[in-house]
Amino acid sequence: MIRNHQPSPFNPGYGRKPAVFGGHRQAISELSAVFETLDFGENQSVLVSGLRGAGKTAMLSLLQDHAMGHGWLVISDDASRGLMDRVMKSTIPRIRNALSEPAHNRLSSFSIGQFGVSWEQAGAAREAAPLLRHDLKALSDALEGRGGLLITIDEVSSGRTRLRELSRFALEIQHALTSGANIMVVFAGIQVDLNELLKHEHNTFLRRSRRLDFRRLTPDETRYVIAETTSLGGRSVAPAALDHLTSISQGYPYLIQLVGDYAWRRTPDAPVISIEDADYALERGIKAVQDRVISRVYDDLSERDKDFLRAMAQDEGRTRIADLKARMDAYDQYVQVYKRRLIDTGYVQSAGHGYVEFSLPYLDQYIKSLIDEEARGSRPPADPWGDFPPPRI
Repeated sequence: MIRNHQPSPFNPGYGRKPAVFGGHRQAISELSAVFETLDFGENQSVLVSGLRGAGKTAMLSLLQDHAMGHGWLVISDDASRGLMDRVMKSTIPRIRNALSEPAHNRLSSFSIGQFGVSWEQAGAAREAAPLLRHDLKALSDALEGRGGLLITIDEVSSGRTRLRELSRFALEIQHALTSGANIMVVFAGIQVDLNELLKHEHNTFLRRSRRLDFRRLTPDETRYVIAETTSLGGRSVAPAALDHLTSISQGYPYLIQLVGDYAWRRTPDAPVISIEDADYALERGIKAVQDRVISRVYDDLSERDKDFLRAMAQDEGRTRIADLKARMDAYDQYVQVYKRRLIDTGYVQSAGHGYVEFSLPYLDQYIKSLIDEEARGSRPPADPWGDFPPPRI
């Protein structure tokens, strides 16, 4: 017998747009208005920063949907190697082919994608390589003021090679903007990586970008997302369960979706998510976020970053900078450098004059568990096949 299974409305997968977007309502409204009015204001270029799982990729997806809903063209990619080639040789030709016939015809006099421009000089035929700036301007012009071009680039990285190519890409956009193209460009990444991008010369327009910082939602925003998402799925959540899920998630957008999904799936046929469902989500959700996000965040840090966080983890709650200097046996200026780095990555935040505290939920617990394991000494895992050795042939 097939049960009346109700699918979960929560979306904890990478890059999946949540059914209910929490926070940043004013920013979303202002950015979306540009797609309707073509009145850019401060929104010509936007930098979206925040820790992993804070909703940056979901924000890009939301903006793409709003742009396409108003007839804009969208170029969406990430900052991995080969960005320029992918956009010029694949994305732009695909967009051109998908345009309506009138817009497609308006592009007939432009060179888009892999086509060059030929001319004669000193009796010899020469061909110029296409430039991204010309392609972007041509696409913008083809819309004849009825829309623009949204460019979203995710996963900005501070790797030298990737930043060099991304800087070239940004320079081409800058030239297209200077020539009058209707473009909104949005870059997303960790704050420290975006800062490295801004250091590159010729990226003047990016230094004037509007900045959006994605961190944790407020308790009220968290409760709203959980309750509204549950309602969209055709169920309700008991008040005590809602409080418990809010407390577990700590306003961390990825964890909100994760614990909501776990709580939903425990009893998908019940009309109400119960406190028992929320309890079920507690252990599974925290373990999952530590395995999938926090452990990777920690492994990516430098050894001195780890030293800073391990020194913080000795305290419950906030930590005095003076205590960090003593525990790390370091000068004040040295400690301040790592404090700034970790604040920019979103893992630490100021907690009053001379104090810091963890801002990524459960990072402190994860580090304490590592310290406890080291104190007990590392033991090899038990081999479940120890009593069943392979037979000799």
